[in-house]
Amino acid sequence: MQKRFRLPGYLSACLFILIGFAIGPASLAQAQNDDLIIPKGTEIQLTLRDPVSSKLSEPGDEIIAVVRRDVVVEGRRLLREGTEVVGRVTLAQPAKRPFKGGRLHITFDRIRLEGQEQKISAVMKSASDFTRDEKVKSDSEGTLNGGVDGGKVLDNVFTGAGVGYIGVTIAILAGAASNEGGGGFGVISQGGAIAGASVLGGSVIAGVVMTKGKEVRLDERAVIRLKLERPISLE
Repeated sequence: MQKRFRLPGYLSACLFILIGFAIGPASLAQAQNDDLIIPKGTEIQLTLRDPVSSKLSEPGDEIIAVVRRDVVVEGRRLLREGTEVVGRVTLAQPAKRPFKGGRLHITFDRIRLEGQEQKISAVMKSASDFTRDEKVKSDSEGTLNGGVDGGKVLDNVFTGAGVGYIGVTIAILAGAASNEGGGGFGVISQGGAIAGASVLGGSVIAGVVMTKGKEVRLDERAVIRLKLERPISLE
């Protein structure tokens, strides 16, 4: 019959203590590292240091923004308000006619932590321009689109209509004068009415066609909402 070897009690206790010292710091460090991760999908609000525009900015321009509010994950503040986030303009297309709004894409790819830069992967969800009281939404790739200014459309339509009414008046008077020569004074001819309607319709269409889309303009008060595409590990 074989005898089982048993360590004395005090040796077993010492062995467990040594194992605890060996494993404890590594496990603690791993747990701390796990706690310093901003997960994918987290929204970070930014404000700009300088204004940016789809008309005036150019691809390659450096953009510096700062974190507007602390980023808190599970009760822990992982990013402080005022932390700098650095990016660059990758697309700037001015608005065009008709109805083509400006397009602006900013790629934020770095964050500055304690004097060092760390790469990030994020996409813009939207930008709120409080100066103009409007919100600019982005497409699936994070490009901001200016869209169409309904007020400008109406202004141009009314302008075109005003010009058209002048043309209508001329056409009607010309038709009336023609009828006068034929003994029909004071009667609007069918040709004059058709010509007047054509002039008015063409003027309204011209007013619509001459309408440009809106530019994307973001000043220092604008709030950019950034969505992380990958988690950020803070060392």
